[in-house]
Amino acid sequence: MSAEVGVAMSDEEIAAFLTSQGHGVLSFAGDEPYSLPVSFGYDVIEHRCIFQLVFHEESTKRERIGASSRVSLVSYEWHDPDDWRSVVVEGELRRIDDGSPEMLDASAVFAEYASLAGLAVFDRPTAELDPQWYELDIESMSGRHAPPVDAVE
Repeated sequence: MSAEVGVAMSDEEIAAFLTSQGHGVLSFAGDEPYSLPVSFGYDVIEHRCIFQLVFHEESTKRERIGASSRVSLVSYEWHDPDDWRSVVVEGELRRIDDGSPEMLDASAVFAEYASLAGLAVFDRPTAELDPQWYELDIESMSGRHAPPVDAVE
């Protein structure tokens, strides 16, 4: 029997963490695991995570999204064994239509809350990159944090 590690976070603590964090690891369903670091914005009002995913000709992301829209997002913060937090979000990834009012709302959430990364991470000319907006419709989320130090002693 394994014991739970850490203390469960409330919905309010999870929302505060996600809005402040802005980056994590997105994992796609499939026979073989596929995960990648991403920036995201958490939309408290609509209860969703917003991503601007960038594709190119050999993009594994596009193939994985085509095979299954099921994903999980892990966002965490670790300072030391007594100071850490993590949140796991699961749900369906859905494309947001370019030029739609929903895309404008999504891009505003992303701009405010995401940890931005430059396009240089793709090591390709910008003309070869195809950025697209996605939202993660959240089905479940959970979070844990380190217990207070005085609670451990």
